[in-house]
Amino acid sequence: MSATIRATGGDAYAKPTEYELDEERYDQPALAAGVPRRDYVICTTPRCGSWLLCRQLFNAGLGVPSEYFNLRHVVELSRRWGLDPRDTRAYLDALKARRTTPNGAWGTKLMWTQFADRRSALKIELLGRAVPLFLVRDDVTAQAASLLVSWATGLWDVHPIPTTPPRDDIRFELDELASLERVMARENSLWRDLFRSRGIEPMVISYESLVADQAGTLKRVASALGYAEGDYLVPPAEPRESATPSAVDTRRRDLIERARRERAA
Repeated sequence: MSATIRATGGDAYAKPTEYELDEERYDQPALAAGVPRRDYVICTTPRCGSWLLCRQLFNAGLGVPSEYFNLRHVVELSRRWGLDPRDTRAYLDALKARRTTPNGAWGTKLMWTQFADRRSALKIELLGRAVPLFLVRDDVTAQAASLLVSWATGLWDVHPIPTTPPRDDIRFELDELASLERVMARENSLWRDLFRSRGIEPMVISYESLVADQAGTLKRVASALGYAEGDYLVPPAEPRESATPSAVDTRRRDLIERARRERAA
């Protein structure tokens, strides 16, 4: 694959892993003079389909979005670019210099906890200059159950490669599910409070609408960034895939069904 994003188009649909995206081959050339910058931030919580949205944008040629403020990526990219990983502004400048595609698109996904860790720098330097995409999941019960699966397996994406150590202490029980649902609701509320406090009107995207209409969601985002149809590629819809072992997936489904039965009673 070429270092330029255009190589992701055509008949191939690229699915780089989260850690492959840290590699030099995904660095982009310096933005040409006169090309306007168009930044976006996917503001979200875990298990909302953010990697699916990132891959669609990547294959469309609209930036090289990744979870750039995950500490593991901060450390790796800062090491490669000769930066102090504690210097958020320098890191953000380097990201935009090296991960903006030739058409001016740059993007990142950002969990609430990652924003909170670097709030003072990101509030102005990032959210003040980017189109915010607020990615939520309407079915918070399914979202919380999916998070339990990821903790238990270490699998966070379609790739069958654990990116965190699998945990054997995860209980697929109703109280643990309910606790996670409260955390998700609180973090979504904190995002909304932040948007209100700064007078920001984000583009709201639900996981469910993204999965149902990937091309339509992509076109909405491109339009919000100021791109006309024809200025970007429309990749094929990504099929539903899962690397989750069947036994764990059965526990996930059973837990969701138990929760819904109990709440309906």
